[in-house]
Amino acid sequence: MTPFPTPIPTPIPALSRHKPALLVLALALAAACLAPARAEDRPPAGARAAASARAHMDAYALVRHEADGLSATGEVLDWDALKKAGRQVDGEFLWVRQDGKSWVIQDPATLAKARAAWQPVERLGRQMEAYGKDMDRHGKAMEALGEEMHRAAAGIRPDESKMRATRQRMDAVAREMGEVGRRMAGAEGDAMRRLQDRMNALQRDMDALTRDMDAVAHAESQRASERAMRQVDVRMKEASKPMDDLGKKMHVLGQQMGQENKRANQTVRALVHDAMARGLARPVPQA
Repeated sequence: MTPFPTPIPTPIPALSRHKPALLVLALALAAACLAPARAEDRPPAGARAAASARAHMDAYALVRHEADGLSATGEVLDWDALKKAGRQVDGEFLWVRQDGKSWVIQDPATLAKARAAWQPVERLGRQMEAYGKDMDRHGKAMEALGEEMHRAAAGIRPDESKMRATRQRMDAVAREMGEVGRRMAGAEGDAMRRLQDRMNALQRDMDALTRDMDAVAHAESQRASERAMRQVDVRMKEASKPMDDLGKKMHVLGQQMGQENKRANQTVRALVHDAMARGLARPVPQA
C-alpha cells in the first residue's frame, strides 16, 4: 500500500466529460475491519452478513451526480464497480466495496455527516488547485524563456557542434523545469521535497550550461547573442523564485490536507460501519 494522498472530488472517466485536472489524486489506505452489529440492532440477513466481524471494507466513496458526470471523494480502488453504481443509483450516495461486493448507502443523515467530514479537505483542495494553476502558469513562462534562450543562442557560431549540444541540453533542462513545476501542483510531503530539490538542481544545471555557453562564445560577432542570453538567464532566475515560494506553500498546505484527510477518512469509515450495522446499506442494483 502506498501512503495516502489527499483525495478531492475526482471526475470519473467514461461518465464525465474529460476536463484538465491539475490534481489527479487517488487514495489507497489499509482496509479497516467492521465490528459486528449488536444483537438488538440486527439488520436483515444480507446486511448482517456484510457487517460481520469477518467482513472488511476495501474502499468507499461519497458519490455525487454533477453536470459533467460523477464526482467521487474517498478511497476508490474499483472504478468499474463505482461507475456501475453511478449508472444504477440516482442522487447522492455512499458507495462501499466490501469483500468483493458493492453496497450503496443513501440515508440522508449519514450523507450529511459524510459531506461535513470531507468539507475541510475539499476546501484545502480548492486552495491547492489554485496554487497548482499558478505553478502551471510559471512553468509555462519558464518554458517560454527556454525557447527565448534557444533563439538567443542561435546567433553564436564558433564551435557549432559544441554549441548545438549545449543548446539541446539547455532546452531539455528548461522543459524539465516546466514539467517539474506542473508536477508540484499535485505533490506533497516527500514527493514535494524531491521535486523542490530537483528544481534547485535544474537551476544549477542551467547556470552551469550558461557558463559553458559563455566559455565557447568569445568572438565580437557573438557578443550580442551573449548579452541576450545573459538577460534571459537573469529573467529565468527571477521567474524561478515564485515557483520556489509556491512549492513551499504547497508543501505546507499538503501537510494540512493530509491531516484533514486522515480525520475525514476515520469519520466516514465510522459512519459507514454504523450504517452497515443498522441495515441502511443495500446491494448495488443489477443492470
